[in-house]
Amino acid sequence: MHCRDAAHLLERYALLLELAGENPFKARAFSRAAELLAPLDMPLEHAVAHVAIQQAPGIGEGIRGVLAELAKTGTIGHLETLERAIPAGVVQLTELRGIGAKRARQLWQDCGITSIEELERACRDGQIARCKGFTAKSQASLLEAIAFWRSTRGRLQRHKCWRLFDELRSFLLDHGAQEVYPAGELRRGTEVVSSLAIVAITDSPAELSLPADFVPSGARSYRSLERDIVVEIVLATPDEAGTALFSATGSQAFIHAVAGSVNLPLLPTEAEVFAHFELPYVPPELRDDATLPERLRHGESIPPLVTMQQLRGMLHVHTNWSDGKHSLEEMAQAAAALGFEYIAICDHSQSAAYAGGLSIERVAEQRAAIEALNERGLGIRILHGIESDILPDGSLDYPDDVLATFDLVVASVHSHFDLPEHEQTERICRALRNPYTTILGHPTGRLLLRRDGYRLNIERVLQEAARTGTAIEFNVNPYRLDLDWRYHQRACELGVRIAIDPDAHSTEGMLELADGVTVARRGRLGAQDVLNTLQLAEFTAYVHAQRMRKQELARP
Repeated sequence: MHCRDAAHLLERYALLLELAGENPFKARAFSRAAELLAPLDMPLEHAVAHVAIQQAPGIGEGIRGVLAELAKTGTIGHLETLERAIPAGVVQLTELRGIGAKRARQLWQDCGITSIEELERACRDGQIARCKGFTAKSQASLLEAIAFWRSTRGRLQRHKCWRLFDELRSFLLDHGAQEVYPAGELRRGTEVVSSLAIVAITDSPAELSLPADFVPSGARSYRSLERDIVVEIVLATPDEAGTALFSATGSQAFIHAVAGSVNLPLLPTEAEVFAHFELPYVPPELRDDATLPERLRHGESIPPLVTMQQLRGMLHVHTNWSDGKHSLEEMAQAAAALGFEYIAICDHSQSAAYAGGLSIERVAEQRAAIEALNERGLGIRILHGIESDILPDGSLDYPDDVLATFDLVVASVHSHFDLPEHEQTERICRALRNPYTTILGHPTGRLLLRRDGYRLNIERVLQEAARTGTAIEFNVNPYRLDLDWRYHQRACELGVRIAIDPDAHSTEGMLELADGVTVARRGRLGAQDVLNTLQLAEFTAYVHAQRMRKQELARP
């Protein structure tokens, strides 16, 4: 069993332990073990034998026993017992917005609810409002959550889709494929994925074994409807790999714009497919634009898109000083190992008590700790930043003399999401006018497939960002991908820089930057549009000039 698959089972086990009413600390321990295993690219039996895993914090005798059982049998006996004891519909309740394991158990045990359908009927009949711990307001919220759940079914966030791809890629490589490529929406960089397309290259397509749930859906193509989303696997020989990848990547409208009704030639590379139709190679992220091929034929050129290698700074990461998993040093070393020149530590501010936000005293202590690490030299410059809450009136939650001590400030909304549009917009615009706001964090507050963004006049916010010289974050957390790529070009037209930030709460979270850059390329961002492609000296000069500009604007 691969560590990735083991992590998935441990997460499932942690959830079912909570639903069964067992000690939540025990469930959390298994969840932490899953987090530890998820990024490891090795068989579980190798990881279990590794000293670093054996001695990792939180990995006690009980968890080591479960890991050993998993490595030996491929399953967890107690997990199978829980699967039989807990209705599948109760587990599904946790997919609803605002429903965690504790609330789902309460609905099951106290209200007799064992499925989303039963919950909806009970809400419409007014039964839930009469249950202990629920009100008419929470009943209405549940109905909204059910409607939102229905509208998002059959789609996955990108990181979950990559997990599914990796699982299938491993299977195909183990069964004779020479190479396996992502295609379709995942390759094109859509923020959520409704179907996963995979191209497997093999000299003998007829002999390649596939997972049992895949059935023929066309010539050398196979489909499964038994996964979280529809999955299509296309088989191709090396001589036709380019054509297969071009066709499976799509979009269909783009393919038609390239080839019309002409049959595609069987060619080994995508570049040769484009050349056959007298077109330059078009990056996959731009292939939802069906008008692009015709514009290219009339002389338009493809803009150079930003690459992961062009990012010099890793901005907006959290440490265990607030709600992060790793220390200052661990986060800095991980960023240095990825080749970054500087990293900005932006832990939560004092209003965020739920996330261990830093008091003014702890801000000073953290600054001293960062200065000490910089003096030691870790091969990377650590900048002392903060993710400062934007309060309901638009002010930030430190006085100016404290804000002035930070190397940069990411200002973000973490509360009062339900303000009317004009109030929310003015709240954020006031924060943009603050002389110490460097970057507006996750501007719309959306959580993909979980929560819509708050009501906001994006055009007004972008214009104020341009006027004040404030950068806008493209937060690459796979649940956010916010600011939406559709607004990137408008920001660039106004002269607003985009900061591509991981909002990482662990060293593993830093790895989400690479896929985030894919989505940023969908917004046609070039290196010149991205704040953290600047070298360290250029970045610090940018922040200084930005503060001077805002102070000038504030003068009567």
